[in-house]
Amino acid sequence: MPLVSREAIYRWMIRWLKNGQGDFHEQPVKLYTNSELQVTASGNVEDEPGSRKLYQLLRGDFQSRKRQRTIPELLAELQRLKIPTDGSTPKVQAMNEPNGSELRRQRVDFVSEPGIEINATLYLPSSSERKPAVLLVRDNTRLMTSTSLLAEWMARQGRVVLEMEPRDSPIEDDHGPFVGNWLANSRANQIGLDLPALRAHDILRAVDLLAARPDVDGSSVRAFARGVKGIWLLMAAAADPRIGKVWLDRTPYSLRLALENSMSADLFDAAIPGFALHWDLDDLVKAMGARPVLWTDPSNWMRRVVVLGPPFRYRYVLGDATDFSDAQDREFVDDLLR
Repeated sequence: MPLVSREAIYRWMIRWLKNGQGDFHEQPVKLYTNSELQVTASGNVEDEPGSRKLYQLLRGDFQSRKRQRTIPELLAELQRLKIPTDGSTPKVQAMNEPNGSELRRQRVDFVSEPGIEINATLYLPSSSERKPAVLLVRDNTRLMTSTSLLAEWMARQGRVVLEMEPRDSPIEDDHGPFVGNWLANSRANQIGLDLPALRAHDILRAVDLLAARPDVDGSSVRAFARGVKGIWLLMAAAADPRIGKVWLDRTPYSLRLALENSMSADLFDAAIPGFALHWDLDDLVKAMGARPVLWTDPSNWMRRVVVLGPPFRYRYVLGDATDFSDAQDREFVDDLLR
């Protein structure tokens, strides 16, 4: 920045932030050469004996502060995060789309809380009797079956399906493959809010919408989410027993796992300050009690599938796209919908 521009900024700051008291002229500053600034033998701190990377420092701090807490305390924390709803029916605006004889599709916008409108699509079978409902957290990941195709398939099996997008969800192609929606999450934290918890609340407002429908059996709501969005669904299911069964696909299996490596993807969209000091994702599963969780192809924080064995389930080819002509994939979905 040219000197004249820098001094104009100083003048503005002195006027408005320092009551006009001060000299806006820039003072001389000694500039050091690269060799004068080098304070290690090689120029790299990590070559020094005893040096540690930043993630190792964070992990050490975490281990010293970690204090496991109980499931009842976890449920109280979900309440504090305002994930549960009051069960009231949200305000809905609906618009029908062109439909076929077997399936009716309806675009709906519903209010999660004042000022927050959620976009969703209802897939309705032709029969009129009360039916089980399935909630899908929208995902259109390339090389994987989109939730819209899953929704159509499930609706043709006789389920009322709602495909919804929680507030400010990550953009699929944001040219920032590791950090995710870091800016929105950071700004929320700065004003005392937690976007992962608010998105879990949005999911439960979608459950409110389904439960209020006359064609839905409110005691039989299932839900599906993929990737980091599965963590929002897991928090919602732990907070609300109306979600009877959960299917998570390619979802990271542990929050604490993110501290084991120097890089992570999507962590901003899952982190709640202080949460991992006391609980992990398996605690959310425990909080669901006897309700089943179908967890397929669990991943690490670089979106790679990790072989862990039971209770996780795997496709024939790890990370392969969901293909419902495949007998094992059909078994997964049948297990969810039974």
